[in-house]
Amino acid sequence: MPKWILYSLLLLSFGAYILIGYHIERGNFIQLISVYTGLFLASYILIKHRKHVDPDLLLSVSVIFRFCLLFSIPALSDDFYRFIWDGRIQQLNFNPFDHTPRQVLTRSSDAFLHQLFPLLNSPDYFSVYPQLCQSIFRIAAWIGQDNLLINVIVLKSMILLSEISTIILLRKLLNIEERDKTLVLIYALNPLVIIELSGNIHFEAFMISFFLLTIWLIKKNKTNYSAVSLSLAIQAKLLPLITLPLMVRELGWRKAIWYGVLCLAITILISLSTINSFERISNISESLNLYYGKFEFNAGVYTLFRSIGWWILGYNPINTVTKILFLLSIAGMIWIYLKKTDLLSGFFWLLTIYLAFSAIVHPWYLCPLIALSPFVRYRFALLWSALIPLSYIAYSTLPYSENTFLIAVEYILVAGFLIREHLKNKDLLKDRFTLHRNPEELRNN
Repeated sequence: MPKWILYSLLLLSFGAYILIGYHIERGNFIQLISVYTGLFLASYILIKHRKHVDPDLLLSVSVIFRFCLLFSIPALSDDFYRFIWDGRIQQLNFNPFDHTPRQVLTRSSDAFLHQLFPLLNSPDYFSVYPQLCQSIFRIAAWIGQDNLLINVIVLKSMILLSEISTIILLRKLLNIEERDKTLVLIYALNPLVIIELSGNIHFEAFMISFFLLTIWLIKKNKTNYSAVSLSLAIQAKLLPLITLPLMVRELGWRKAIWYGVLCLAITILISLSTINSFERISNISESLNLYYGKFEFNAGVYTLFRSIGWWILGYNPINTVTKILFLLSIAGMIWIYLKKTDLLSGFFWLLTIYLAFSAIVHPWYLCPLIALSPFVRYRFALLWSALIPLSYIAYSTLPYSENTFLIAVEYILVAGFLIREHLKNKDLLKDRFTLHRNPEELRNN
């Protein structure tokens, strides 16, 4: 493909990111999905023909794409208002795990809090964000004070730094694993990653960065430092906790037990500054239980089970269905733990199982899966990342309403592609095994 076409796609992509970051609202589904689709097509062409363009240039441009979103107020997610809220109330000496926003409002006359409160999507829930996040919220509040835009810029700046470190770590790990280093572009140029993390401020960015640092430190035989890094990943999002059993195969039982104890001890010590009473633990648990027992969004297997439940019982059996899916998820994870898998591919499949059986799958939940895709032979996560923006159709109506047909299209296509890849990879492994055992017979065929 001519280079001028590839450079033109980069320029058009820059314009598309400006458009989606500064001019398109979440409710305008047609505009949103049109720009998203264009960006995915452009990124696919650029990655496919990456040998014709300097990879370092493409990586630099991917950082520029992220930087151009730095000064925009997120339009596709309103979670950031809660981040700013938690930072502000810490400034006012409120513990975010003591009171719900509505309770805080009755105790404070702070004008900025009264400005933020109507914008919150969960005013009656205690905060659930771990200590690393809370520290970042507080830094943003300290710098931004009562200026919403400056708070946003500070949060996005830290996300941007985290994303740059992720790109660097991906290249280092690809080099260690003796894989094509240009596979870093799978993550660096993915529009979902750029828009949801750098554009909409989601802290999967820190989880990804610290988890990759965890793996890199293990590869460098710095296991104690790696345990510290994993604890920081857990402090960004709790999800990396599920990787601890994978350490047994990587480090052996004795080292893995020490590693787990050290990681959990550091995690607990970091948390003690704000979560230091049974009441606060209870408040967090209450919010998590309400979140996972009440909310549903863009779920695959869950939507299927819920529909069956409606048909049989005549009501939404969400509590029962989520418990069944939790057990299925645990069973799937145990199966992964028992397989001979390394940390990178192991976490990839653990995340896949977690998302497959979850009742809530927001678009940004896929970002860790995309970051791990260069280390496996499967690319269904990339197709999923291109299809999951369809879920934004739920916000095109008031009250918000999901489109079950589009959810079915999303998951049927992803599942079908995964099955196709699995069959293909089984054949590939079979061919390699045959080549190893009987090369003469393979040549004759």
